[in-house]
Amino acid sequence: MTFDSYHWQEAQIDDAELARARSRLASDEGEGTDFLALLRSDCAVAVGVALDHYHHAETMTRFGDDNPFDPYSDEILARARSVLKSPATLKRETGAYEDGANHSSALLVMTILADPDAPEDREAIASALQTASTRASLEAATEAAGMILSDASSLDQNLLNALAEIILDETRDVWDRVRGIVALGNVTDRRAGDVLARAAQQKIQKIQLEAAIILSSRHMSTHRGVIEEITSSWPEDADYPESLVLDALRAANADGP
Repeated sequence: MTFDSYHWQEAQIDDAELARARSRLASDEGEGTDFLALLRSDCAVAVGVALDHYHHAETMTRFGDDNPFDPYSDEILARARSVLKSPATLKRETGAYEDGANHSSALLVMTILADPDAPEDREAIASALQTASTRASLEAATEAAGMILSDASSLDQNLLNALAEIILDETRDVWDRVRGIVALGNVTDRRAGDVLARAAQQKIQKIQLEAAIILSSRHMSTHRGVIEEITSSWPEDADYPESLVLDALRAANADGP
């Protein structure tokens, strides 16, 4: 078997024909008809498997492969949107490895196909950030949020606020907060820099560092003072990744105010 799914390996499909379509796809012998049979079905497991196949095939394009499911991208996006509007599935009912696996699969698709300027997609991702109950769904939601915030024609304040709630919440797991910070890595709007500057002034070293890295690469002109404050106690010969921030600061200082 080459690839079955990210979230549904142990989940069973009761319908025999759909199960065969899944098996053919997993053995790399399937065709578009098998994929569409899963995508268009009423079975949450089958739909989730199809969405995972699309995302996995897209990741393989970096090695020069074509995504065989690209011709169905409009239908795939529509299906992912509909899944996010439906309740999160329960592990005990689907056999997936965690609750909310249907949303995790849909969110992975949204990281690729969501329309950055579509209010429907912006609202869906903001809602997913607020309701994500697993690490997988939160990671996919933050990645999708970052894509939308960096690619949209105008910054969506509600979406940024949803990310900020995660980033600045000192009661949350550090991993969750770092994923939110990383999502702002390509967002150049000053409002994103303001969120990162607030994070950088908090006490947790990992949060400070991750925020400082992005501030130094994207927001030096507006937040140099914060970067200087963070790095004031660092040794001048600090190792990577601190060196990234120090090198950026030295370059900015050499260029003048």
